[in-house]
Amino acid sequence: MANFTKKEIIKTFFSLLEQKPLSKITVKNIVETCGINRNTFYYYYRDIYDLVDDIFNIETEKVTSQNPVHGYWQEGCLQSMHYLKEHAMIIQNVFNSIQLETIKAYLFKTAHGLLITLSNNVTEGQYLPPADRNFIADFYSHAFVGIFLDWIRGGMKQEPENFIELMSRMLNGSIYDVLKRSAKDAGRQKSWGMPLSMRDDN
Repeated sequence: MANFTKKEIIKTFFSLLEQKPLSKITVKNIVETCGINRNTFYYYYRDIYDLVDDIFNIETEKVTSQNPVHGYWQEGCLQSMHYLKEHAMIIQNVFNSIQLETIKAYLFKTAHGLLITLSNNVTEGQYLPPADRNFIADFYSHAFVGIFLDWIRGGMKQEPENFIELMSRMLNGSIYDVLKRSAKDAGRQKSWGMPLSMRDDN
């Protein structure tokens, strides 16, 4: 029953977002359209922005939990972009109503999850410190976020497949090379027990 009620709240919220900006939607609008009372809404969410955050987390989990085919990041990105494009009106109404940092955080979390999965697959069986793994994922996630935001600002006109193909040309070799080289260097450091810069033969 609880899951059904939450799904109905989210469904109603999406329906309202197709009609007007997030800033114009009230809890009253949601409960009256959904046929529930205010206490039921506040049982699940503190406010509308808490609802938005929950939706972001749900959609992020959908993408990142579906282990990209053979560890490739393209599949996860395509899923995200098609979702955004299919809900273009909703996305634009949200994009124009909430802080940019909130959108950045959602996109970053999605990209980071995909890149960590990719990293784990590429370096499987090799040693790569968590700090290094996260730094590499952070670095490329920031690039993804910037490109995705430009795509959204531009009205999502470019087809996701074309967009991902261009990104693949630029990033594929780079990401794989960095991960493999980092794992190789980390493995050497671990076996030697000292930083590479301190080795006479480096």
